[in-house]
Amino acid sequence: MIALKSGKPRGPVVQPNAPVAPLPERAALAARAELRGDRAGILGAIGLSAAAGSRLAPARRVPDCWSLLAVMERLEEAFRVPARLPIATRPRGYVNSMPYYVYDRGDLNAQLETYELERMAHLRNRVRIPPTPAEVARMEEALHWPATFLSGAEFHHIARAVNLGSLWSAFDADIDAGVKRINLTRRTFNARKLQGLRIILRELVHRRIPIR
Repeated sequence: MIALKSGKPRGPVVQPNAPVAPLPERAALAARAELRGDRAGILGAIGLSAAAGSRLAPARRVPDCWSLLAVMERLEEAFRVPARLPIATRPRGYVNSMPYYVYDRGDLNAQLETYELERMAHLRNRVRIPPTPAEVARMEEALHWPATFLSGAEFHHIARAVNLGSLWSAFDADIDAGVKRINLTRRTFNARKLQGLRIILRELVHRRIPIR
């Protein structure tokens, strides 16, 4: 006889006599939550999933006004979002037409001894969470800032520093190795990036672009 482990049930508990809103109303609420970027109101098979937000990243806090930090965070977010889009990044090329290989017990035991089985299971269990429509809209807006506000020939090096700095910070790249590849010192690179961020901040405030 198998003893069951005691503990709290996973996921939201649905009462059998709880009133359920009509499906069109639940779909409209879920669509509005998706546009806001709030994953706590996603429409599930049995209704709104209230506990979904607790297992994901904390809710994004929108500042009250524009600042250098807000501009920098928006640019870094804009460079991270394309990596989560379900699109191909390179041509597919030739594909393998061989059937799927089935491992026998000896192969599995050998993989278990060399930790290969654990590594393959980890790779096959990867999940890519696609960005929300709100994140895609913020990405499209932020990626236009360097091209719009730093479009002059005199801003060429400044715009490059802003884009490269945001890209490297978004993916935690080695900035020292990056500035070495483009034949710049870290001090010069940071000065150009800071100047570009100040220009973008000034234009956002001057044009009264709403922060989101």
